[in-house]
Amino acid sequence: MKIKLLYLLVFLMPLCGQAQTREMTANERASFQQSLQQLLEVKTVSADFVQFKHLSFMKKPVESSGKLYVKHPDKLSWAYTAPFQYKMVFKDNKIYIDDQGKKQTIHIGNSKNFEKISTLVSSSLRGGIYDEKEFSVSYLKQGNADMVRLTPKLAGAKKYIKEIVLLFSPKDKHVEEVRLVEPSNDYTRFVIKNRKVNTTIDESIFNL
Repeated sequence: MKIKLLYLLVFLMPLCGQAQTREMTANERASFQQSLQQLLEVKTVSADFVQFKHLSFMKKPVESSGKLYVKHPDKLSWAYTAPFQYKMVFKDNKIYIDDQGKKQTIHIGNSKNFEKISTLVSSSLRGGIYDEKEFSVSYLKQGNADMVRLTPKLAGAKKYIKEIVLLFSPKDKHVEEVRLVEPSNDYTRFVIKNRKVNTTIDESIFNL
């Protein structure tokens, strides 16, 4: 379960690709941060995602896919649909999990780690404000795309995450790819597709 929760964490950060990457200039960073203000107007997001899990001992990445739904201020549904079914719903300060029919409930208030995941997801979707006490934050350019790289500062997080990278669309500044790199340098890449913003999401989506 911890691994799948880390996959969720991944959804909120950028990608290292083949295009040359460089640090933003001061003006580029100011312009990028200003452009993210539009995300404060985001109330709902629905999208498809494709996940690619890259392991050093495998020639090809393991691929899975699913659906993502977010409703401000505190509802999130993250559901794998292929090749297995696994769903997590964040709402009412709890996480509801359905692992192929096996259900459980976790109270976020009893776990600082889960609380950080929830906060991080919300932050990335609504303005990209990151806690620089917990992460070293780098603002980068990859070709024409904007990138944010988060490196954990706390020892507990470093055990599971080497860095998180978010790649933003040059067109609308929404997150379009996320990469989570583990200490072993294995990594998981998420590609966000068919995103719809501020459309109606039925409340049944956030039920198991």
